[in-house]
Amino acid sequence: MGMDLVRRRDSIKWTCNNQLWIYLLNAAKSSGWEPLGVQHEDNDLIDNDPMDYYSNKGQTVSPADSKRLYQAILNHLNLKKPSGIEKDIAEDFLSWLARCDEGGAIIDIPGFIIR
Repeated sequence: MGMDLVRRRDSIKWTCNNQLWIYLLNAAKSSGWEPLGVQHEDNDLIDNDPMDYYSNKGQTVSPADSKRLYQAILNHLNLKKPSGIEKDIAEDFLSWLARCDEGGAIIDIPGFIIR
């Protein structure tokens, strides 16, 4: 099973397997990310956990939380200097997470939906 993420504003998709997604979340947490919580599509369900970044229930990660996640993973790359697949997946995720102009400058970090 994998994680399918859809960036808000332009619906560009990004996918990885569950283990790499857990790696990214744990790397971000170890580098200072404190999750703000997700919004669920159906807020009436009793089992909706606002800290559930791990399942594919259509949760929305806000722009504010996404910016914090971006910064924490960037910090992780700069401080821990991972290599191999961990480095590749973190860099790929960051390049997807932020919308950039043709020169590479960040336009915004619009948040995403976990599907």
